[in-house]
Amino acid sequence: MIRRQQGDDWLLITQHDHALLAGELAEHFGNDRFAPPDPMESVLKGVRLHDSGWPLHDDDEPTLNNRGEPLDVFEVTRAIALKVWQASADRAAAQDPYAGLLTSLHVLSLSVFATSETEFEHEKFDMDDAQTKFAVTKFQHREIERQEMLRKKLGLRTDRPATHGLTRDVGQKPEDKLTFNIRMLQAMDLISLAACCTKPPAGQTQDVYMKPGGEKVKLSLERRGGDVHVEPWPFDTDEIALPIPACRLPAKPFANDAAFREALIHAPAEVLVVHVRPM
Repeated sequence: MIRRQQGDDWLLITQHDHALLAGELAEHFGNDRFAPPDPMESVLKGVRLHDSGWPLHDDDEPTLNNRGEPLDVFEVTRAIALKVWQASADRAAAQDPYAGLLTSLHVLSLSVFATSETEFEHEKFDMDDAQTKFAVTKFQHREIERQEMLRKKLGLRTDRPATHGLTRDVGQKPEDKLTFNIRMLQAMDLISLAACCTKPPAGQTQDVYMKPGGEKVKLSLERRGGDVHVEPWPFDTDEIALPIPACRLPAKPFANDAAFREALIHAPAEVLVVHVRPM
C-alpha cells in the first residue's frame, strides 16, 4: 500500500492499482526514439501483474507501522515482502510464462535492493539477522529456479552465466529483448510510484534501453505540482493522464490493525488524476 500525504489526510493507494497504472504507461511506451515492448501482450501482462500478490496484504490484512500509521510499501517488513513478492510471481506465471519471468526478475531485483545499499528509497532488511538471511536466500533461490523453469518453457537458454536472472552475454536477440523489457517494466514501475507517492522515490530510473541491444539512457523524473515530468520522453503521445484510485483517511495514528481495517472499510473512495508529461 502507498500512503500519500495530502494536507491533513492520507490517500491510500493499493500496490496492485499502482501496477495497473504502470501497465497503462507501458501501453504507450515506444516512439521514434524508443522501441515498443515485444512480445507486446505478454510484456504488458507482466507490467500489470508485477504487484499482483499485494492484495494478500492491502485487501485482506492491511497493517500499521510502529507509529500507528498505515504501512507504506517502503516500510514493509521482510515477512510481508517475501510473501507478496512470491505471490506476484506465482500469479503472473499462472497467466503467462513470459509475464511470469518478467515478474520473477522484478521481485528478485527487489530482494537485492532490500538487502544492499541503494541511492533510491526502498525497504531494507537486516541481513545480519540469521532468520532474515535464511528467508531471503531461500526466496532468491526459489525465484532463480522458477526463472530456469520458465526459460525452458519459453525456449530461452539456461546454460549461460547470469546476474540477477539476466545473462551477461551480448548479441543474443532473445536475451537483449528480455533485458529491454524488464528495464522498461522497472521504469514504468518507478514513474507510476512517482505519480502515486507523496514524493518520487528517485529522481531517475535505472538504465532503460532505447531498443533491444541498443543505447541505454536513464529517464529523469520530476514532480511539478501533482504531475510527473519525464525526460527523455519515451511515449507515443504528448501526455498521459493516470486516474489513481484512492481511499481518504484523516492523517492520525490508529490504536491497532483492527481499528485501521474498520476505518478503511468505511473510508470514502476517490480518484486522483495525475498527468505524466515531457519535462
